[in-house]
Amino acid sequence: MTRSRRRVPARPVVALLTDFGLSDPYAGQMKGVVASLAPEARILDISHGVPAHDILAGALYLDASLPWLPLGCVIVAVVDPGVGTTRRLVGVESRGRLVLAPDNGLLSLLLTRGGVDGAWVFPSQDMGSATFHGRDIFAPLAAALAKGQPPRERGQPVDPGTLVILPGLDPVLDGDRLQARVLHVDRFGNLILNLRIGEYGAMLGAAHGVAMDMPRAPRIVRAATYAELPPGALGLLAGSQGFFEMAMDRESAARSTGLHPGDAVTLVLSGETAAGPDRIPGVVSER
Repeated sequence: MTRSRRRVPARPVVALLTDFGLSDPYAGQMKGVVASLAPEARILDISHGVPAHDILAGALYLDASLPWLPLGCVIVAVVDPGVGTTRRLVGVESRGRLVLAPDNGLLSLLLTRGGVDGAWVFPSQDMGSATFHGRDIFAPLAAALAKGQPPRERGQPVDPGTLVILPGLDPVLDGDRLQARVLHVDRFGNLILNLRIGEYGAMLGAAHGVAMDMPRAPRIVRAATYAELPPGALGLLAGSQGFFEMAMDRESAARSTGLHPGDAVTLVLSGETAAGPDRIPGVVSER
């Protein structure tokens, strides 16, 4: 039987991640439910600015934010274009935190990272509005779990291997060609790739050069900071979210390359060499 190993903190913490935005009352209503049912809990906003229905972006926000959240907290992640359908409502315990989400791929990066200690499926029928499970199901569930109720008392254990994972998220190395994908374009136009620093830092750092296989692709410069990049140059950097990113200094790499979230990117690695001046600066072990 799957048993939770999460230690409930003295003061519960519930963290929210949604695509609801702040112009509508949706995020506030969710917070109101949690505050009513668990008034002692602290409520943290990871973001309510996930692009509408963008499950891939939500998966990145969730995976990148998890290490920075308090141990024992409950995270409610709601990017749910299939709300009210037969998709499942699930919970996953990972690295001392409990994440509640629709089973639609939102947990993809968290699951592929590994370190899942348990998973549960929770009931969703005949509970409030069919169009707002975030408020009517997830928020009350999060409040109960944050106060210490074991997940097994609210749901059924499930094999984490049965949870939905978005296709095409695993990089593929074919000779000197590394096939990656754009996970997200941030507000600065930086292209966050599905290349975890901890997994691909040594490979990219050992390559003598890195180029992008696309017509009229700009030369890729490796740097530790945006300010190190020459004007107009496309850089490959170890980003703050645990993934490599392609970026420009005070310009939009997305606009320059024409790449969008979900697009495939092929990096061509040339002349592998030992560590030295051609290593990617600033590469450290992943959190």
